[in-house]
Amino acid sequence: MMVRSWLYVPGDRPERFDKAVAKGADAIVLDLEDAVSLDHKAEARSLVADWVRNGDHGRVQVWVRVNQGPMGVDDTAAVALPGLTGICVPKVDDPSELAQIDSVLMESEQGHGLSPGHWPLIPLIESAIGITRLSSIVTAPRVIQLQVGEVDLAADLGLAGDVDLHLGPVRSRILVESIAAGIAAPIGPVSTEFRDLEAFRNSTKTVIEQGFIGRACIHPDQVAIVNTMCTPDRAEVLEAQDLLDRIQAAVRKGSGIALDAKGRMIDEASARSARRTIALAEASH
Repeated sequence: MMVRSWLYVPGDRPERFDKAVAKGADAIVLDLEDAVSLDHKAEARSLVADWVRNGDHGRVQVWVRVNQGPMGVDDTAAVALPGLTGICVPKVDDPSELAQIDSVLMESEQGHGLSPGHWPLIPLIESAIGITRLSSIVTAPRVIQLQVGEVDLAADLGLAGDVDLHLGPVRSRILVESIAAGIAAPIGPVSTEFRDLEAFRNSTKTVIEQGFIGRACIHPDQVAIVNTMCTPDRAEVLEAQDLLDRIQAAVRKGSGIALDAKGRMIDEASARSARRTIALAEASH
């Protein structure tokens, strides 16, 4: 399922886990990294592992953002359980940082009788070094999508002010590297703006127009905005399906080119956009 909204939940706040499922996000990310202080890390790992194993997840995807380095490897070993969708890995500067996590997941898959590669990875790009090594990160094992940690990235680059503007070229590079590698378009970055929801809505519009799929949220009030803005309306879905039907009819006749309802030329590039529209619409059901 294509994910529109990802809701981050502090890993040491178990009373919020079930509530997060009810907030309407397509995926929740139980956070063991930035949201948890060092003295609560061990407790949070245990709480998250217990809920991954025994919690009522409904139809929501359940991801865990682990810590960096050896602690993140131990986090992964603890939460790699039935009920987990995948692992988010923070501050990835090099694909070698994913190797140990891959090994742990492989061992856990064997132990639980799951197929190899069952649990995917989403690296977070949060530094200038990570940007320079994108081409190797996007092709690392298990990587299906990227997210940008723009608070850390902006600090690393010394940027201030309008992040949507200043990080536009960086976002484009991450998008291009992702598509070229054959993985999904990146997840829209979090925004710390959860009080001025109109500003968040405008920022989300920019993120979507820049080619990102969905957006990460840090507050439940952001979820409904992301879901609404990432869900095509009925007219858009009907237009997309009509376009696909026309292209398929053309292919059956031996042509890769067709005309849409307005007489404009459409081809496989048009079909890719139409499939994405339909996939986003299906995510809302």
